[in-house]
Parts: sequence; C-alpha cells; structure tokens
Amino acid sequence: MDITSVAVFVMEGKVLLEKRRKDEDNYAGLWALPGGHKRKKESSMQALKREMREELRIHISKAEYIGTFRDIDPTSKHIYSHHAYLCTGWKDHIKGTTEEEKVKWIELKKIKRLKNMNPVDIKILKTAKLI
Repeated sequence: MDITSVAVFVMEGKVLLEKRRKDEDNYAGLWALPGGHKRKKESSMQALKREMREELRIHISKAEYIGTFRDIDPTSKHIYSHHAYLCTGWKDHIKGTTEEEKVKWIELKKIKRLKNMNPVDIKILKTAKLI
C-alpha cells in the first residue's frame, strides 16, 4: 500500500488544486489536492511539510488532521492510504508547482462539477465539511 500526505488549503471560499500531468504514473490527468508520498522513517505530518516545501515552495506552520482515506488509483491500480490535513497556516506565497501541470485556486461550490476531479479528494473535502 502506498501512503501519502495530502494538504487542503482554503482561502476566500476557494481550495487549492493541482492538475496532474496525463503521463503521471498515478492519478494521471486528474485535478487533485496537493500531496505526496511518505518516506519510510517520516511521520505523515513530516511528509506533508516536506512535500509542500518541494512542490509549492511553502512552509506549513499549522495543520489539523482531517482523516485517513483509502482508495484505488485509477491509473496504477495501486491501493493508497491518504492522510489528509487542513492547512491553516503557512509561510511564503503559493506561486505555482514544481511537479504538476498547474496549480489553481478553485471555488469550493464548483468542485462537484469539476471534470476530472480525483474522487478521493471529494471525500476528503466532504469530511472536512467544505463541500
């Protein structure tokens, strides 16, 4: 099972999403919450902070655990366990992504109608009572 840490950033009624490249080996072509794989000796919180530094060039200062969500990736067919966090404090500005096709703030009320949205991320946002 692959383990990831996932960040939920909300600002002014919008959530931050990344558009994954079509040639990715997991969740290809989907809109998804930012996140990444946990390394063997790190906690899910450590993985969250590292991944956000690497992908978005920001430093998480405050995050609240939402829950753990399991699913099967439609691209690789691997089982994933996603540890999701609501990030309410971070340093530096989110300007873009170093790993994905693009990053965009999208209105929460439009999430359910968004084409190619990662289904597990819908569950995360519902559990956090954001949609």
